[in-house]
Amino acid sequence: MGAGVTLRDVAERAGVSLATASKVMNERADVRSETRDAVRRAARDLGYAHRRRAGAAGNSLLIVFDTLSSPYSLQILQGAVAAARRMGVDLAVSSLEDQPVGEQGLLSRRWFREASERGHRAVIAVTVPLTQREVRIARACSMPLLVVDPAAPDSTLVGRDGPVRCSATNWAGGRSAAQHLLELGHRRIGMLVGPEASAPGRERADGCRSALQQAGAPLDEDLVDGGAFDFEAGREAALRLLEREDRPTALFAASDTLALGALRAAHELGIRVPEQLSIVGFDDTLASQWTSPKLTVVHQPLEAMGQVAVERAIALAADPGSFAHPFQLETHLVVRESTGPAPADA
Repeated sequence: MGAGVTLRDVAERAGVSLATASKVMNERADVRSETRDAVRRAARDLGYAHRRRAGAAGNSLLIVFDTLSSPYSLQILQGAVAAARRMGVDLAVSSLEDQPVGEQGLLSRRWFREASERGHRAVIAVTVPLTQREVRIARACSMPLLVVDPAAPDSTLVGRDGPVRCSATNWAGGRSAAQHLLELGHRRIGMLVGPEASAPGRERADGCRSALQQAGAPLDEDLVDGGAFDFEAGREAALRLLEREDRPTALFAASDTLALGALRAAHELGIRVPEQLSIVGFDDTLASQWTSPKLTVVHQPLEAMGQVAVERAIALAADPGSFAHPFQLETHLVVRESTGPAPADA
């Protein structure tokens, strides 16, 4: 099998039109998942090997998320889709949820090579774990790589050898959250953090620490907890902090999902927000406005970040040798209902 097999054979085997089979082989996004699976299965059974014409230029980008199950990811994706549509390029979407990172998984040499063969002009990695290894592989495969809020050591992100990075002003955002709580009279402030490897998480925490230090109310490291940007991590970390005898009067959460978990923990313990506990989140996803009370947050323009990532990726694809500086979009504080003056008996 395989010798002499054509795309028309694959289409007939899968029971689809030739045009649909072509879309699947070229990673077009406008095909239903069950149809895509049928075409790929037929191609595999027949031994069909798709080869892009030599010199043919692809017209698609590949965007990869660590997870697509968070409000953050969905708003980034919404902006990326809008920009891709406006600029006339296809956008293929993948995530780490069902595929491992490693030698044979996502971001491997084989993965980058196959992405190039499928005609993807660049890769956008959103909150994906990165090391110098993946950056070197992308460069060796001549695949422009742009990262959004990566989980990576600082050394991976700086200098001409690092990937182009798109993010928000995380340090300034963390600082503004702490200053808001300080102005409300809070001095015993806890912090819910994400993964240690998260570059934006580190920056937000550093900004918070800076504001507290400058105000003469340095952060008590015993009041720092967390480890993942998800609801359950926020809930469990907040429970540990709020069950202390010397519990904090305010919490700065490094993401909205962590803040939502903290709200749940306070409710379970009968702690009133904001009368007895103030909470500040970070992201300003739609979910932050659906809570009761509504969350005070540091707003970062998630949809704009997705749009800028696509625009920069297209520019890099047009000139892979160009050096692009990191791009930061501004954050700002949005005061809602989850923060108030420090309790009088604090």
